Amino acid sequence: MAFSPTELKNEDLLYSYLDEYLDGELTPDVLAKIEPLLQTPEYSGLPGRFQALRGKLQLAMQSYYLKEDELSALNALVMPPSEKQKAEATSIEALSRGNINSFYRRGAVLLLIVVAIGASVWKFGRTKERKFRPLEYLGYEALAMEEDAQERLNLPSHDPVEVRQYLESYPGLEFKAQMLAGVPAGWQIDGATVIDYEVAKVAAVMYERGGAKAKESFFFFSFAGELSDLPASEPGNMRGLIFQTYASNELNLVAWQVAPGVVALLVGRRSAPELAEIALASRSAKD
Repeated sequence: MAFSPTELKNEDLLYSYLDEYLDGELTPDVLAKIEPLLQTPEYSGLPGRFQALRGKLQLAMQSYYLKEDELSALNALVMPPSEKQKAEATSIEALSRGNINSFYRRGAVLLLIVVAIGASVWKFGRTKERKFRPLEYLGYEALAMEEDAQERLNLPSHDPVEVRQYLESYPGLEFKAQMLAGVPAGWQIDGATVIDYEVAKVAAVMYERGGAKAKESFFFFSFAGELSDLPASEPGNMRGLIFQTYASNELNLVAWQVAPGVVALLVGRRSAPELAEIALASRSAKD
């Protein structure tokens, strides 16, 4: 039995429409019911927690996604190509001699399997879930690299020249990967990697600072796009650097147009103005 938004309790209403709310796909009448609830202390932190968990789920699901060549390799482990061809030829010959009703029954079973698989693909791989969400994905990546950099970085290195050569020579990038031209004293490069989300590739460079206190890090991401592609945010202007700021429970994010067709995202535990100062210093060093 279907329920209209007016028949749902507050908690049921929020959880039923939270996914569409974060993607900006709610109708005005439902949005008018959702927004007042999210202003209350009980539910104000719900979108952030839901978005972080959804990002972790989407990234985890990517590890189970097999490309066509991987599927072929897996199939070859089960049955060599020659045996597969022989089995298919035998099956075709048997079907041609078999009862026509048996053939239709087999076809019906296969059709049901195809329909079931198609329904699963539609449900779990819908277009809206395959969109590239930089703030959600890269906020999670920053936390993961902060926790275990050696596992996440393809190139652990303190050499800026080596990191630049790695990014410039990486195959398949549709944009020019960027680096900070200069960083504050005491900071150094810790390594780099390129993250492939299938729908987008992202160049990532990690910076760290050691000292008497615990090691501190921040992360510089660059990817193809325009600043206007990101969710609306109050723009900042620091001595000519136009940027947008975002925040999660643990991190601040500063985004700006670092080059034509390339967006930069600086992520760290420093305040947004401090991250913007780092971005500005890099631009000044480049100029």
